[in-house]
Amino acid sequence: MENREEFLTEVLRRVQRNYVHMVEIERLTKDMGDSLSRNDRESVELLLKMRGEEMDQAGEVRQEIRTILEAVDEEERKKFRSWLNGENTYEPDSFEARKITELSKQTQQVLNRTISLDKVLNSKVAGKESYYQATS
Repeated sequence: MENREEFLTEVLRRVQRNYVHMVEIERLTKDMGDSLSRNDRESVELLLKMRGEEMDQAGEVRQEIRTILEAVDEEERKKFRSWLNGENTYEPDSFEARKITELSKQTQQVLNRTISLDKVLNSKVAGKESYYQATS
């Protein structure tokens, strides 16, 4: 990856993959809620395993992005991070940069929805022992 365009393209590909993983995590979390409401423990366990695998894959993609960013200079890295965080600190200066910013914002929305769902599910299952009770 010798030029900026290649870096942008590689980061965009990974941001797209991360978004797909996050949407799948959200879907699996919703399915877990449905399974819990039916008292279907076997499905919940299977869905938890599947969700964990998706989370691992999303983590790998984020690590790949960090590795790519290590190859660019500090100023470019600041721009990339701004776009990856959905911030407007640096104006996106290309199609790829705009898509990175847009997808990053959408990914954050999916993550927020998933966390909200997970809080409800975790509280239903664990009650006072809920992870979210301990961190509130």
